[in-house]
Amino acid sequence: MRKALLAAVLAVVTVSFSASAYSAYYVEYYRNNLFLGLAYHRVACLTDWSTIQSDQDYDGFSSSRYCYSGSSSDSVPGASCFDWNYATGAAQLDACGAHTNEVYDTPNYARRSNSCNYNIFTDCNSDCWMREFSTCQGYTIPIASPCF
Repeated sequence: MRKALLAAVLAVVTVSFSASAYSAYYVEYYRNNLFLGLAYHRVACLTDWSTIQSDQDYDGFSSSRYCYSGSSSDSVPGASCFDWNYATGAAQLDACGAHTNEVYDTPNYARRSNSCNYNIFTDCNSDCWMREFSTCQGYTIPIASPCF
């Protein structure tokens, strides 16, 4: 009886610890106006819902730096948070960023692709970059672009 009770307590503690460790980090997706509200630039930051946890921002087609470790999670200039999902940590996001940079030919999160020009009506835009990036994490965020 004691062994069964101890096993049950350990299982609950293990599950609780795993859930809290997993849910400690989030990737928040922001958007800011590019022009006349017709298009947005997308950026993602690793946060704990109160502070940004990594200096790396995850965005295609921009050379701007948005995410700074220790700053507020709402510090992305001129932006609003439009979605989020759980993240296991920066290593997972870096791997998905590297994968997406390869898909869109944007080495080191370059502001332009080496193989296509920014176009909101094709797959060469930050909406489509973010869709690929979020899909790599196992959670596809909603976007407006058709990504042909």
